[in-house]
Amino acid sequence: MTEAAELPSIVVEGMLVPPAETIWRALTEPDLIARWFMPNSFAAEVGHKYVFRSAPMGDWDGVSGGEVLDADPFWRLRYTWRGGSQTLQGFGHYIDTVLTWTLSPLPNGTHVRLEHSGFTEDSAAVYAIMNSENGWNAVVNRLAKVVVELDEAD
Repeated sequence: MTEAAELPSIVVEGMLVPPAETIWRALTEPDLIARWFMPNSFAAEVGHKYVFRSAPMGDWDGVSGGEVLDADPFWRLRYTWRGGSQTLQGFGHYIDTVLTWTLSPLPNGTHVRLEHSGFTEDSAAVYAIMNSENGWNAVVNRLAKVVVELDEAD
């Protein structure tokens, strides 16, 4: 049996005016993550195992999780994201991927880059969803809204 070929990473990036510290809070505090992504048990500590919970879709139970691989405050956050269905029906397939958030200072704000890597041909259905306008692009837009709200509240 041959291993499925890896698909290109999904990359979403742009600039936000608030400082990296504000963006970092939105990326790492569970109550804030729930506002732009999913309810969760996240902690920005290397080795921490977390769970994301969403509404079930098809044969996916809505539960995914992983482990924090790197948490360098205000600069980089990297974690595995695993979950989905082991069957070949319904929503999609099981994924075993890595998300990397990178924050870089700019003169008038912060460059935010999300890279979601590790998709294979076996998880092409999930890849297509996450690579669409309703996937990571929409999620990052919700993150930006939360970041702006946090910045205005400070």
